[in-house]
Amino acid sequence: MIQSILMLPLFLSLTSLLSAPQPPPDSLVIFNANRTYHYHAIFVSPKGDTLSQERITFQPLGQPWVGQPKRQTGFQVRYTYTTQDSLTFLAYPNPKTKRLDKPEKYWWHEQEITGAIENRQEIWMHPIRGNQYAYTEVAPFPQVKPASLRVGGSWQENPLYIMMGWGAFKGKVTPTYQVDKQEVRQYGSLTLPGCWLIHAVGEHSKLGRSYLDFYFHPQYGFTEMHYRFYDGTQISFVLEQVLDKRQP
Repeated sequence: MIQSILMLPLFLSLTSLLSAPQPPPDSLVIFNANRTYHYHAIFVSPKGDTLSQERITFQPLGQPWVGQPKRQTGFQVRYTYTTQDSLTFLAYPNPKTKRLDKPEKYWWHEQEITGAIENRQEIWMHPIRGNQYAYTEVAPFPQVKPASLRVGGSWQENPLYIMMGWGAFKGKVTPTYQVDKQEVRQYGSLTLPGCWLIHAVGEHSKLGRSYLDFYFHPQYGFTEMHYRFYDGTQISFVLEQVLDKRQP
């Protein structure tokens, strides 16, 4: 396994350009640096075979994050991967490859540093997209517009333009979001009432539709993310545990 930091490829998210200035790091709730989130990840092939399971750690870093282009602002977050399935995915076609007869190899990363946004207008984060999870680039990104958090609420995000470095994924994704309902969800010993179920669809200009069904909680963020992609691949990230240094 190659140990490295995966840097953010060039892309343009118009809505991020228009986001309001970020609050001070100490005022963040979801992306507060005192918290560490642990997710259980499952990757399922189009045939229904479970190809990998692992724990992924999500750590807000409390540092300003400037993505690309320069005006995109937010806060740094770090994903740490613990997969033991590298041999499986060295033989599995990389979805970004342009030629299936000569598939692009997976380059394995143990960590990825990227960004997230948390303010009154928007809660948003780059998806978990290192290693085999590169698929999530073509689906809607985890995002909530607090003003639309009501049953039946909806919003359409400005298109995401996927640029160089993403191979067959290059193109335009237009995401739409629909709020379904609120319900109680259980994550280990953590009981969270008032989790919002949101259905999102991303229309890729060449690849077709990919889907993201996710739960969002105002204090704990994106607690579940269930993806169904254009080729039948499924990926799920479910919160297992939240560690908070501020708690006794």
